[in-house]
Amino acid sequence: MPDYKIILGAIAVVMTIIAHLDYMRAIIRGTNRPHLFTWIIWTLLTVIILAAQISDNAGPGAWSTLAVLVPCVAITLMAIKSGEKNITKSDWAMFMAGLASIPVWLLTSNPFWSVIIVCLIDALAFGPTFRKAWFKPHEEATFMYGFNVPRHMLSVAAIANYSLVTTLYPAMLVFLNALMYIMIKLRRRTK
Repeated sequence: MPDYKIILGAIAVVMTIIAHLDYMRAIIRGTNRPHLFTWIIWTLLTVIILAAQISDNAGPGAWSTLAVLVPCVAITLMAIKSGEKNITKSDWAMFMAGLASIPVWLLTSNPFWSVIIVCLIDALAFGPTFRKAWFKPHEEATFMYGFNVPRHMLSVAAIANYSLVTTLYPAMLVFLNALMYIMIKLRRRTK
């Protein structure tokens, strides 16, 4: 494995820590109100995708996924106390669909289909936060989403074994984080 992959993986880990510490500081300051449903699912998915990446030898490209696990758990716990309290029927629907998909993933012994299902669940998990940020754009910190775009790009570049199993999830996260960042910034201009 080339040394540059190790360097890129290490940089992605540092970026993971920076992005999520900023997000947690915003929760503590009261300027960020994370949606509990999103973070519960993201925590569960982090474990699943990490297992899939390791099983297909992602190497340093998986380090960022491992590094995000502790902040995901911490933010989930913080969301219980300081998170969004307005839970809609659509939030419940997306949350239940995400949770219901996890047993399907467990029954799938093929890592490829596991990653496809996880990507669909993750996209659903963005739903409650996207809805909340649309209506309350000042209650969702943007730095993490913007910083996650190059972080996930570095994770993809650091992957030791390129396959759909190892690259699809971080590539999808580039797109979803960019979408969240742009949407929040644009909504803040109109609110």
